[in-house]
Amino acid sequence: MQYITTVENNNSLHYEMLNELMIEYVSETDLHQSISTPKELIPKITKSMINKLDENRFLQIVSADDEPIAFCYAKIDRVGDRGDIRPDWGYIMEFFVKKTHRRKGIGKDLVNRCESFFVEKGVENIWLTADAVTGIPFWLACDYIDTGEISLENNQQIMTKAL
Repeated sequence: MQYITTVENNNSLHYEMLNELMIEYVSETDLHQSISTPKELIPKITKSMINKLDENRFLQIVSADDEPIAFCYAKIDRVGDRGDIRPDWGYIMEFFVKKTHRRKGIGKDLVNRCESFFVEKGVENIWLTADAVTGIPFWLACDYIDTGEISLENNQQIMTKAL
């Protein structure tokens, strides 16, 4: 298992790995929500994720035998950020493990790495929105709490965890 902890803006391999994962991730989440994201948007979203990386963002890609199998994209919410935010909270924006690699501890390890990033930055609480089909059971197993709230942005359950 290899963890790419420093995703580089101009590294075409990093971009291709993340984009491959994003295509599968978006396809799965679209299916669960009965929506259809235009396929031409996915490369733009991928590039935007990489371009926005700074000291307040976390992006790790996991690969096995040079095949991308998982990723986590998170940030620390700041006043002035767009959308639904919780200032100074960690926000796990995107998280995905390929179906063929689930239930092997990869996801939990990636969550632990993300949580460690937040702890190092002084973050005390994390929030996320969870996919009802695959996300909620996983996040509950990682000790996140279902708040009973629904995100107005994506109509998904909001879950939190105190660090």
